[in-house]
Amino acid sequence: MQEKILVIPRTALGKKRFFQGFLRDENAAFLKHILNESFFTGRDQAEYDRRYKQLINYIVVRHRDRIFIYQRIKETKEKRLLNKYSFGLGGHINPAPLNDFRELINFNFKRELREEIFFKGHYSYRYLGLLNDENTDVGRYHIGIVFFVSCSSQLITVREKNKLSGGLIPAERLDFYRPLLETWSALLLPEITCLLKQ
Repeated sequence: MQEKILVIPRTALGKKRFFQGFLRDENAAFLKHILNESFFTGRDQAEYDRRYKQLINYIVVRHRDRIFIYQRIKETKEKRLLNKYSFGLGGHINPAPLNDFRELINFNFKRELREEIFFKGHYSYRYLGLLNDENTDVGRYHIGIVFFVSCSSQLITVREKNKLSGGLIPAERLDFYRPLLETWSALLLPEITCLLKQ
């Protein structure tokens, strides 16, 4: 059975349809608009259809002044990002028996977090804004919903070690990875650097 994913028509993004980079959305007004215009469709139909943008939860994880960064290795499904580094855990938004889109986003966010990494202790999170990239093959078909997660424990590891390799690094080392980052992480880097200094 084909996977169903949440998408939005490009035209529904209005004047912001071609924004490039990170868009801070402090009151979640633009996110609410996007969710009101979104719907589920088959992943195969959406994968290379420029009429739609696939909505992706993009989760940045940190412990104090360190951030979790990972590299996609040989068994990854996303071959277009092979060997690239990232500090955003990304995943499509799938249907769930919930009352509204806000609950749906939170449900998929928590599922993605559990599937990608293992960590102990409590965590808190907040929504930051949206990511878009019109300059790469991957970016043209996706829009990122960015979450910032703070973990109480430094024990954070990847689950699928055949697909990912990663761990926490100090904030001051982020700039070293800039040339090696996949595009969304590179676009988000200035915002995350500022947040880690607060």
